[in-house]
Amino acid sequence: MADTTNTADHGVGYLGTHRFLIELDSISVASFRTMSGLSSKQDVVEYKLGGDRSVRRKPGRVTFNNITLERGFSTDKSLADWRQAIVDGKDDRRSGAIVYLNADGSEALRYNFFRAWPVNWEGPGLNASGNELAIEKIELAVEWIQIETS
Repeated sequence: MADTTNTADHGVGYLGTHRFLIELDSISVASFRTMSGLSSKQDVVEYKLGGDRSVRRKPGRVTFNNITLERGFSTDKSLADWRQAIVDGKDDRRSGAIVYLNADGSEALRYNFFRAWPVNWEGPGLNASGNELAIEKIELAVEWIQIETS
């Protein structure tokens, strides 16, 4: 039987977008439907020395985009309660991870995020004539993201 593993030229397997888990400190969470916003950006600091004819550049501050998570709406109020704690002035930052899974369900790699807090929570839209799943969204501001491979 032929090997159908999707690999790059160097034998590194690609990961699908449909097999992932979200972990959050002290929140029992159901599966999330989507995750987006996993990215970082670094400022470029330009400077010039004495007689230089060109501008030199060096790495500056790193910033991370907000991570947006969507899941089916349920009677579990943990995400809304976390957001409400922030609205009420409590500094309730939590760490977590976005875990990518191999085809067999084992962990392939993870992006750990640190000192996250919800900056936005959105409840589901309702439509009496529809039959779609109700979805809640939460947007997390994160201070740092670190990749960890298995």
